[in-house]
Amino acid sequence: MERKIRIFHPVFDIGFYLVVCMSLVIAIITSLVYPNVILEQGLSHRIFYLHVPVAWVALYGPILSFIFSLIFLFTRNLFWDRLAFTANQLSFLFAVGVLFSGPIWAYSAWGVPWDKTDARLQSFFILCISLVSYFIFRYLVPSKAKKAILSAYLSVLCAVSAILTWGAIRWIENPGNHPSSVLGKGGMDSDMKQSMWLGVIAFHFLFLILFLVSNRTEKIQDIRSKLKAELD
Repeated sequence: MERKIRIFHPVFDIGFYLVVCMSLVIAIITSLVYPNVILEQGLSHRIFYLHVPVAWVALYGPILSFIFSLIFLFTRNLFWDRLAFTANQLSFLFAVGVLFSGPIWAYSAWGVPWDKTDARLQSFFILCISLVSYFIFRYLVPSKAKKAILSAYLSVLCAVSAILTWGAIRWIENPGNHPSSVLGKGGMDSDMKQSMWLGVIAFHFLFLILFLVSNRTEKIQDIRSKLKAELD
């Protein structure tokens, strides 16, 4: 028996892929050639236009996972557990990008790759540990139903970590070297803001397409498991 997995029309898929690729290329090229160089930091500051959008997207994953997990706890439909798992997967992927890009920017701006006294850095590291714990416990539980329930509760921990990371420079007095929110007034020239927002849009598109593809892959794996169980 043949089963086809189709979430969107192929024309839509190809069109969306092209939009994502074009937006990423435009954002990267713009960040390299358009904004003026910050003399104190040199060319290394251009990693900022990658670091900030990736960090934003990394914080969305746990929040989405928390919402999907709540829906799962009310409905007990494994579809929502799959969406929650996908969101946390992507959050961890982008979080790794932040951990690599952050020290590059930090070294040029602060003179050290990692400031142990910075509240946002420490809270983001806790978020990464929370996500790793989520995946470890999910892997260790063999039962799908129990795995989904445990994952739903662990998603709460990840979401709290994401919220604390977001609020670290807003709620804590003297949070460290990390700059204030980029959404605040002042602080950036127009060319920097334009380049940053291009990056934000591009990486949001990337997150969305990866979410769709990853969810589709998980769905295929579920169908394969069901077919294997039926054959056995």
